[in-house]
Parts: sequence; structure tokens; C-alpha cells
Amino acid sequence: MADLQSGWHTHLRTIAVANKEYTLDQLSQINSRNIIQDIKNQLGKTFTVRKTAAAAVLVTLTALGAMAISETVGNTGTYYKVFVDGQYVGDVKDPNFVYEKISSLGEKLNATVSLVPIHRNRDHRSNEAEVSLAINDAMNPQASAVMISVDGKDVAAVSDEAAARAVIEQLKAKFASGDSAVKEVKIMQVIDFQTTRVNRDEVRSVDSVVDMLLQTKEKPKKYLVSRGESLWTIAARNQTSVDKLLAANPQIKNENALQEGQEIAINKVEPLVTVETVEEVTRTVPIEFETETRFDDSLNKGVEVVVTEGQAGEKVQKVQIRKKNGKVYAEVVLNEQIIKEKVNKVVRMGTKGATVASGDWVWPVASRTISSPYGEWRGRSQHLAVDISAPTGTAVFASNNGRVTYAGWDGAYGNTVRVSHGNGVVSVYAHLSSISVSVGQQVDKGQVIGGVGSTGNSTGPHLHYEVRVNGVPVNPSPYM
Repeated sequence: MADLQSGWHTHLRTIAVANKEYTLDQLSQINSRNIIQDIKNQLGKTFTVRKTAAAAVLVTLTALGAMAISETVGNTGTYYKVFVDGQYVGDVKDPNFVYEKISSLGEKLNATVSLVPIHRNRDHRSNEAEVSLAINDAMNPQASAVMISVDGKDVAAVSDEAAARAVIEQLKAKFASGDSAVKEVKIMQVIDFQTTRVNRDEVRSVDSVVDMLLQTKEKPKKYLVSRGESLWTIAARNQTSVDKLLAANPQIKNENALQEGQEIAINKVEPLVTVETVEEVTRTVPIEFETETRFDDSLNKGVEVVVTEGQAGEKVQKVQIRKKNGKVYAEVVLNEQIIKEKVNKVVRMGTKGATVASGDWVWPVASRTISSPYGEWRGRSQHLAVDISAPTGTAVFASNNGRVTYAGWDGAYGNTVRVSHGNGVVSVYAHLSSISVSVGQQVDKGQVIGGVGSTGNSTGPHLHYEVRVNGVPVNPSPYM
């Protein structure tokens, strides 16, 4: 301190007090009462300390020179209120404490430190420790900010709460602004914010934070496929599932055709924030017509005759569409109204020359137990078929070669298969528990076409076996 004071005397020969200049000699000789009012006026001023040593010296001399005289008045002492960038941080008794602190930090200090002399009782407590910490903090200038967190994790700081709320609104507006169809917008993550202090260069603009939140959480992990590897082996090796691998790699169309050296993603990247929108739209959609095929053994095999041309219908739908960040992930039809009926296409398909019955016929089921013979009267109606008892699920066979013309539910008959054997002969298999063939399929004699059951109007498991010739039921015995 003695060296510093010596330097002051060497380099500065005057002290400014109340806008008047006094040499050091004059200051020691002048009557203090003549300048005491000047010093009191000076006490009301703020002394601003810059980073240069010369400025620090000048303010120190001014304060010490003036206050040395004013301290003779009353039972008080001189203290100095210290401000860092305009913010009050505490009081000090000796301004040299502040100047030495500034000098030690040198160019590292990026702030303006100001001192204001004040009178305090001599027992007033000073705050040198707090002041020192505040000046240290000024090396990394901080600013008040609002920290935004997503699901409890801090992600970005903005200037204030208004900016934080603007981030929320802009996130929603990215996917819903001005769209009257959007009925609901919500952010699926929990977003909170709280006031804090951060380095000034960490405070981000609203637009940059919005863009950041819509970017991905992480970069996808890549994997290089080795010879012989499949999605199943890769999933097991990386503790994931095949479904997740397919979701992360939409470019994979054939999960069994991975190539050696092919690069795939192990994880699916997702944005930090997901904005879900719920829209309601009204749209007109087509109703596709179906093609009804009618087999005709009067036409040669392979010949098709269009009986009725198909026409698509139309319907109006009110649909709820759910999106995540603008991509549709679910649709629900709330209601719909048909405004134009469809007309199915009807085609006659020739079967002449197709597989027809040949040789002996076979029993349609292994069982030989006839529970109801052909022609049996049941009240006022006659049973025009043969019922053969057998356990549920017992195999039912085609009694001869032919083509399936019907396979499905047929009212009182339950699950039914009809087979055309050519020459107008059709065999019928009813009350089935299961059906193993489809319409248009050619079947061979003895081929399984279903299983015995008790569907439709039936009191127990059995096969209803019926034969029609040119549409008229006949005794099936010759066809068994």
C-alpha cells in the first residue's frame, strides 16, 4: 500500500475536491472549515471505477483526501457502498480493498465497479467478503434469465417469463396456426420454467429454442451388418426388438434380405418435444366395388363374361385425425353417410372342361353311422339329405373331383361348402365346424374340405350331406 500511495504522489500532484483543484501542499495548509462544505457536496456523488489503474488512483485520492477532513465531523465513519454494473453488492470500510481487487483481476474483469461514500456509525459492519465474491462473479458476467426444462431436464435459457411462454405458443403454432380444423393442441412432455442466473451468452432467442426443441434428442446409433446376420440376431445383440429396428429403418422392405456391409440404425431418434394435434375434417371418399364371380359350366374353362360393370360409390366422412409433430398416427371415423351406392361387378366364369366327377364316389366322412336317412319325414317336411354322425372336427372329404362354388355361412345350414362336379351335379356339406377350401378352388376326390360340426340349425355334431342334380335334391346314396 505504501508503494501504491507513493506512486499516487509521484504521478498525480493534484486532488479534485468539489470541482476545485488543490496541490498537496495547499491541502495540508488550508483551513478545513473552508472546504468542508465542498467535501459534503462531493460525498453525494458516485465514483465510478474503471479497469485502468489511473482511474482507480484518482478516485481513491479524491475519496481519501475529502473524507479525511469530513470524518472530523461527528461520531461517524466513512464507508463506501459498492455497485457492480449498477447492482449494490455491499459496503466496505477501505476503498483500497476494492481497488486492489480490481487490480488483481486486470483484464479478466468485464464489469464496471462504482463506489459511493456514505456516513455510517463507526460500529457499522462492512461486507468485504460479499463484495469480493460479487467482483469475482463479474469475471463471468451473468444475467437474470428463465430456464426452460422438459420432463424435469434443463434444456435452454431465455430472457424472461414472457419469452418462455412465447416458446410454448410458437411450438403449438408450428402445427396449428390458422388451421380451423385443429380442435386441440397439446405438448406431450411436461414443460416447466423458473427464474435463474446464467452467463449472458447462454441466453437464447425464442426462435432458436423452438428449433432446438423440435430437433432430435440424440443421433441414431449405426450398425454395420455382417455376413449371415438377420434383424433377429442384431436385435438380440443390441438388446432391442425386431419391431423397433423396423421402426428405426423404414427403408427395410424385406426383413429377411439384409446385405453384408449394409448400415442400419439401432435406435429411432425422437424430438425433445412432441406436439400432438387433434383435427376434425369432413371428406368424400370412394366406396370400391367388389367383383362377384359366378361359375358357369356352360362356358368353356377360362371364358369370362361380364354381366354387370362395377361402379364405385361415394360416402362423406367426418374424421378425427391425430398427428404428432405434423405426422398422422391415428384416424377415427366419427360418422359417415353414403351419398352414392356402389355397384358390384358381376362376372360369369366358365368351368366347362374343368375337373369333373370320375369313377366311384367316396363317403364324405370316415364314419358310417347314419343318424337321419334320406327322405325321412320331420313333421310336415321331408329330409332330402343324409345325416352322418361323427365327433366335432372329424375330417370331411370331397366325395368326388370338382370345383368349390360356395364356402361360408348359409343360414340354417351353418358353415357350408358346395362343390360342382360337372354335368349339373353339386354336393353339399353342411353344419361344418371349420372350412378348409375357398370359392373357385379345384378339389380332388377324398380331399379334406372342412370338419364335422353343429353350426346352424343342428342338435349335435354331424355332417349334412346333400346332392343336387340341376338344382333338385336327389338321394345321395349313388354319390357316396
